[in-house]
Amino acid sequence: MKKSVFVIALSIILTMIIFSGCQEQNTDVGTTFEGISLESSIVELVNASLDPHRNKANIIDRVDVGYLFHNVAGRDITVNVTVEFYDTDDNILATGGPKSISLLKDYTEQGFGPANIISYDGNNVALIDHVKIIAVEE
Repeated sequence: MKKSVFVIALSIILTMIIFSGCQEQNTDVGTTFEGISLESSIVELVNASLDPHRNKANIIDRVDVGYLFHNVAGRDITVNVTVEFYDTDDNILATGGPKSISLLKDYTEQGFGPANIISYDGNNVALIDHVKIIAVEE
């Protein structure tokens, strides 16, 4: 009798230990970074950056938007990415892209490369306050 109670208790404890790691919630992955939002149902934004570049006169002459995605579509996908550039009053100043990225099922991009950066260097570049990344399936 004592042996069977011990085996049952040990089984319950081992089961709890095995499944305790499965309850971890990843709060780092989201759809918003400072000055950057994502509009997509097939990818999550893992990392993003909004980098203004200044010339020798300290005037912004280009803005780069970098992004890394995680495929949440449940299948291999090809994504067309565009970026909308906005001023402080939410007026759209320009659109950049599209760029095409192929992502395997459940794949998370690891590093920024040419396919993960969209730049703008037009007339209103100094007015850019925030951006929206739009990722749709091809």
